[in-house]
Amino acid sequence: LWGRAGRHGIWRTACGAEAPRAWISSEPQLPPSARVVVVGGGVIGCSVAYHLAAMGWQDVLVLERDRLTSGTTWHAAGLMVTYGSLSETSTEMRKYTKQLYKDIEEETGQSSGFKPVGFIEVATSPDRLEEFRRGSVF
Repeated sequence: LWGRAGRHGIWRTACGAEAPRAWISSEPQLPPSARVVVVGGGVIGCSVAYHLAAMGWQDVLVLERDRLTSGTTWHAAGLMVTYGSLSETSTEMRKYTKQLYKDIEEETGQSSGFKPVGFIEVATSPDRLEEFRRGSVF
């Protein structure tokens, strides 16, 4: 399976929505060239293609052996938190990703299915409570 990323095409395809034939094909013949070839249509490959398209890259090819996000990506779905990292970089990436799910839905009109429901963690020791307090600084 291969797909060409347009500005919105790769995300709509990754979400499971119907994509125009120009963007996705199960034909065995690949295009003769591409500016970028992304191997793997999981969450990382789709993200790379989406962000390249968002930066204006027109000729991005995604190669996937089966359907987009049909590998291990769907096994890990369901947990995303912005709290808990002691790294400012990691915290900012988490915040960016949370906002990206909202932005993509507004941009494409396609629901990502993301539901920010929250979570609760319980400190079972004074040391764990101190770790939570330090982490809350970020």
